[in-house]
Amino acid sequence: MMEGFYAVYYTGVAGLGHAVLVINEKIVTGADVAGGVYNGSYSITEKGEFNVEINFTIPAGTTLVTGQTLPEEFTQTITTKLNSNFANGQPVPVNTQLGPVNAVFKKLRDLP
Repeated sequence: MMEGFYAVYYTGVAGLGHAVLVINEKIVTGADVAGGVYNGSYSITEKGEFNVEINFTIPAGTTLVTGQTLPEEFTQTITTKLNSNFANGQPVPVNTQLGPVNAVFKKLRDLP
């Protein structure tokens, strides 16, 4: 079951970061240590994969793991496909508007 609380550890060419996501009832929401906010959704394919689309809003002055320092608040849409065992500790490549990122997902707990 995909629903639950997740830690996400991610790296890019200029550094690393981490976030916490809640995945519940086709909604994805969360935040990272730099003040970024994640809001999105997912759907499940016939093959059991997860199509994820997240709007990631980043505050002004943030330096991203992809190397850019943002002069003003910025929102990018991130889309990716995750297989059913995406939280297995293996890096998942994610292409963003500002560069590639590798993410490792760890399920922290199921929902109450």
